[in-house]
Amino acid sequence: MTGITIKTRFGELQADSSQVINFPRGIPGFEDSTNWVLFHELDNQGNRASNTTVYLQSLDDPEISLPLTDPSLFGFSFQLTLSDNEAAELQFDCPENILVLTTLSAASPDADNARHSAMGSVYANISAPILINAKSRIGMQKILAAPTLRNEPIPGVQASGQE
Repeated sequence: MTGITIKTRFGELQADSSQVINFPRGIPGFEDSTNWVLFHELDNQGNRASNTTVYLQSLDDPEISLPLTDPSLFGFSFQLTLSDNEAAELQFDCPENILVLTTLSAASPDADNARHSAMGSVYANISAPILINAKSRIGMQKILAAPTLRNEPIPGVQASGQE
């Protein structure tokens, strides 16, 4: 296992090469960033600063990090259908291996935009979840035309903020 060190806005980040998540097509808006790691921000004592937010840090551009969370914290779970190409890209073999996360934003959403869900001053982008195959370490962002949301968990698709 090879160690990776990257200087980020959170300070110096240490990661193991086995933790790298490859996004073969990048993430929309960040297509040139294909290698990422998940990490938790730590406080001054070395403890997690938040148990609800995890960061997706680009290894290709240290300026880019995306805050992510478990969509169930906003009361949502997804019923996702993957195309054959998406399933092949994720090396989909077992639904339990897929993490479903949503990006967070502090920006004010359009009041009529049902594609965001608010919790205080933080908004989750529920129209474009991040999917990560925890086994193969491959990820993608799935853009949903009209997300199908349910208030109960979906058997076979895990929504998790855990690594």
